[in-house]
Amino acid sequence: MSRFFLLITLFLFSFSQVVISQIAVKNQAAGELEYPWAGGFDACQFGRLDMDGDGAKDLVVFDRRGNRLSCYLNKGGFDEISYQWAPEFVSSFPQFSEWVLFEDYDGDGFEDIFTYSPGWAGIKVYRHKGTYPPSFELVVAPYLTSMQGAGYVNILATNADYPAIIDIDQDGDLDILSFWSLGTFIELHTNLSMEKYGHADSLDFMRTDFCWGRVAENEENNEMYLDTCLFNQQTLNSGRQNRHRGATFGIRDLNNDGLPELLLADVDYPGITMFWNGGTLEAALMVSQDTSFPSYSTPVRLFSMPLPFFFDINNDGLTDMLVSPFDPNYEVTENRNSIWLYLNEGSETEPDFRLHQKDFLQEDMLDVGSGAFPLLADMDGDGLDDLIIGNIGSYQFSWYEQGTLHSRQRAQLSFYRQTGTAEAPVYRLENNDLGGLFSRNLRGLAPAAADLNNDGLMDLLVGNASGSLIYIQQLNDGSFLVADDFFQEIDVGEWSAPQLFDLDEDGFTDLIIGNRNGKISYYKGVSLDNGIEFEFVTDFLGGVNITDFNISYDGYSTPHFFKRQTGEILLLVGSEQGKLYLFEDINENLDGVFAASNRFESIFGFPLSAADRGMRTTAAVIKAADRALSGLFIGNYSGGIELFNQTAEILPGVAHQSLSVNIRLQPNPVRDILQLEVPLGEQSVINIKIFNSAGQLKFNAKKTVGNKRISIDLMRLPAGIYTLQIIHPDFVSSKAFVKIR
Repeated sequence: MSRFFLLITLFLFSFSQVVISQIAVKNQAAGELEYPWAGGFDACQFGRLDMDGDGAKDLVVFDRRGNRLSCYLNKGGFDEISYQWAPEFVSSFPQFSEWVLFEDYDGDGFEDIFTYSPGWAGIKVYRHKGTYPPSFELVVAPYLTSMQGAGYVNILATNADYPAIIDIDQDGDLDILSFWSLGTFIELHTNLSMEKYGHADSLDFMRTDFCWGRVAENEENNEMYLDTCLFNQQTLNSGRQNRHRGATFGIRDLNNDGLPELLLADVDYPGITMFWNGGTLEAALMVSQDTSFPSYSTPVRLFSMPLPFFFDINNDGLTDMLVSPFDPNYEVTENRNSIWLYLNEGSETEPDFRLHQKDFLQEDMLDVGSGAFPLLADMDGDGLDDLIIGNIGSYQFSWYEQGTLHSRQRAQLSFYRQTGTAEAPVYRLENNDLGGLFSRNLRGLAPAAADLNNDGLMDLLVGNASGSLIYIQQLNDGSFLVADDFFQEIDVGEWSAPQLFDLDEDGFTDLIIGNRNGKISYYKGVSLDNGIEFEFVTDFLGGVNITDFNISYDGYSTPHFFKRQTGEILLLVGSEQGKLYLFEDINENLDGVFAASNRFESIFGFPLSAADRGMRTTAAVIKAADRALSGLFIGNYSGGIELFNQTAEILPGVAHQSLSVNIRLQPNPVRDILQLEVPLGEQSVINIKIFNSAGQLKFNAKKTVGNKRISIDLMRLPAGIYTLQIIHPDFVSSKAFVKIR
């Protein structure tokens, strides 16, 4: 076992009639894994308000990937970071889309809500009723207006821009900063509540400045211009008709001169630019800029369009800074380490932000990157279902091509062995690159399990973004090896999501595959002496198509058939839009149309509507055993998994954040002797495996490494491309090399 020694505590939370299981895993080396089943994070926004009435400001987290809300109670003492996951408070809030701000507009001491109004490109407002737990009433819909010229007009707010709502003129009511409709310049909408009524509880705006701060954004990139307004707009437009839309605002006085500075980030870029305000409260003027804020410490470099928030996170009375991506494009942002926490080591009036961590909250939950495909299967034959989790990808790096941002993600399979009992499962992470697929630069690994070659061992079929299937064979020593990259030449188009299940109840495993188009393909299993062969039956099984064409032309169906103790077969299907679909009338009706079922709550204990967990949902049903309700794993696009109506412990035996280290191979290409260097700083035992381009294991040995090189004799290997894999208790790392004659 690794150096990690773990202590586990169980918490059960109930909200919206949903029973979610939560485990705290204590790791003597790395602290506590407080909430592994919290669901993962990707692109987040934050709010601070007292939810339980104890006087401490708690934390609300909104992840725009699937519009998921999470709540955390502040349990920290002075100079202490301690947040308790509190999903029971989620039902207290209205549903949000794209973005949200928590600001007290009426001055009653309770944070109200400003949020995007879908379909209107505007802002709607909810007022806090002053209760514990919080409750809200909708007071402005469908959008806020501002006096602009001859009448009141919608204050434009798109899903790609994050406005600033703050008391700019310091008169006691909240004003609004946003980009104008044609872009480039910042508009100020001044709240006239205090001027007209003598109090702050009205939302009566007038556009008072169309070029606030006299700063302009280049329409083609993130370059900014100082002391620039409409008179030379033609120079800035560069012949383009549409703005490179997408920006975030952060407003705060950073030098104690009473004037608000501007922090701005642009879509497709990883940094924050800070502008010093040298004007007045009545006429802001940005006079200089820090293009790598905070340049005095560790600059923000977080793809893409980082959004800053200013809160006291560690309860020391000083305002800290949280930063997370805001980019609407879910394929370019960093996923595992996407919440950066900067603690203030200066003063409240002159802050000094120092990077504390890049995975705030994420370090305490199960988060496999983007997407999570859970599979329960007894891989080691001990009678207990192990847990395998595939993902869409783990963020690697970003680059620009012809001015467009691209990001590389690599998918992998994580293997958690079940080391507890059927009544009290304990999943221990043993391998976060099962089958060595991480080095193949794949996306969307969705695993399914069965004994495919009649050797008594469970094998894997793994779907991926290409639509084909990868066959991973389990060997007698318990290792896993890619045996076929294009299993039986099956191809369902794009984003294959397989399941192996005896659907026709003939005693042979069948193959069911979801895909991007939202339908389900069915292949009947035929047992042969050397394994199972699958025969195509239909690509529209049960008449199921879960694509919601009001939202998207894609469905991304992830089917999961399961059998109840009565013998009845039911079907759960995850989807692009986040909903789970339940179907019945399946037994002896494989040629017919499956019926939508209304029994979700009676089976799982919570309403089907509460099973919408964001976007790109997946599901795995836990065997009911003697329990009245079935347990359920639900994965989502943010890379997390939520566990319902079941208890389970997680032992992260492999450090989850360390997918790789910088291993060095010399020479490369190599003719005979390969020199391997693994910079660990201390002696450790590692397992070295070498695979050929077909995924076949060609070398397997254990070596002791430290600050010295290891020599590997490759004389007997034929020429070709190989992958060297290092398996350490705390990481798995791979690197390709070329063998020449």
